[in-house]
Amino acid sequence: MRAKFSGAPHRATGDWGPLRTIRRLLFTLRPEEVMTLILFVPVAYALAVIAANPSLYPVDPAAAGYPGALPRLIALAATVVIMLWIARVEPRWELIRDSLPFLFCANIYVSLHDVIRFYAFSDVTRALYRWDVALFGVEPTVWAQRFAQPLLTDVLTICYWLFYVTPPLLGLLLYRKGKRTAFRYTLLSIVLCLYLGYIGYVAWPASAPRLIIGDQYGAPLHGLWPLLDQTRAATRAIPLTARGAFPSLHCAVALLAVILAWRHLRWFFPIQLVLATGLIIGTVYLRHHWVVDILAGFVLTFASLWAGPRLERWWEKTAERYVPARALARANIDSGARTKTGLPSGSPAS
Repeated sequence: MRAKFSGAPHRATGDWGPLRTIRRLLFTLRPEEVMTLILFVPVAYALAVIAANPSLYPVDPAAAGYPGALPRLIALAATVVIMLWIARVEPRWELIRDSLPFLFCANIYVSLHDVIRFYAFSDVTRALYRWDVALFGVEPTVWAQRFAQPLLTDVLTICYWLFYVTPPLLGLLLYRKGKRTAFRYTLLSIVLCLYLGYIGYVAWPASAPRLIIGDQYGAPLHGLWPLLDQTRAATRAIPLTARGAFPSLHCAVALLAVILAWRHLRWFFPIQLVLATGLIIGTVYLRHHWVVDILAGFVLTFASLWAGPRLERWWEKTAERYVPARALARANIDSGARTKTGLPSGSPAS
């Protein structure tokens, strides 16, 4: 049963014609897409300048195999063009459009080291070290080395790398179960958390403990499985690890996924909880983060958890004022979702 939509979009008194057009174009996009466009400008500008002046921004020898600024700029621009094309021409390509935010985040992430170098805010690494020592009386990553043993090293390394799997998997499971509202809240909260963290990386550049106080560790960490040792060594070839420690997005998103799983997909909660606990412990044990990084990440967790659903609700309500076709499409999607789940058309969506 197709839901009916009637009425014209609301026009506020004195709403100037061009401004109304801009709003209508803006609200054909989703909030995470608009956030991507906002971040695209400073990132693309930095990459363009670096690509044009490579001698002024030499590549770290440890990251010699990393793609240059120009190919990363092209990839980033191509992603944005695809995003705008789908939003304008094929907005009903839901699966592709819903997957793109993670591609946006990945494309921006791989260029953050250049953005950090380009804007060159003051490094806060030494301050983080002092705060850790002031809070605990000892640097926690140094203290944790007393527990080092190969099996634990491998287990915590696995938890650390599964960060790139479990939060997107939570979104995919919600999507497959038809929990559209929960999926949107989850996706937007995670993307918002990532983008806020990216801004933190640029505003407060900081290096990981293993890069700054390596002389305080008795020995490098080794596991039982050589492949995992190789993955730990590979982090040195990722330029962002040199200046992108504060706040800890690994810990921020891991805790966010735990809370969202509890809210929306309860059976998945124990899996998220175990892996997130291992990840948070692992960021200290593996010497990736100062504890202050983790605490700052938790601030992002709760800020995103609060803001994500509210932003999504406000955006949908406002979009329907300026884009009547969007209101009609949403009504039909909601009606179809209820029909598939056996709910009457007047029932609230789960």
